[in-house]
Amino acid sequence: MTGNGVFMMIYEIKVGSVTNAQRGAKLLKNAGYRVFVHKQLRPSPADGCGYLLRLEDGDGEALELLRQHGVRITGVEQLLSLIHI
Repeated sequence: MTGNGVFMMIYEIKVGSVTNAQRGAKLLKNAGYRVFVHKQLRPSPADGCGYLLRLEDGDGEALELLRQHGVRITGVEQLLSLIHI
């Protein structure tokens, strides 16, 4: 593929329960973040029910916002994605 691209940081924030995922998504959307709720394909026992928030172009402030509002975070993965423009 030819053309230019832009790198975007994507965070996958493991929150365990569907309740935490819904609460977290609402908080982040209200703060202006682009966020999606996903179910993990093969969650480990430590991941609870296996829900995560996929945060596009996120930052540490988003994670702190979740923590301040009592959303239990069980893990975070950072992914780098190339967006072709």
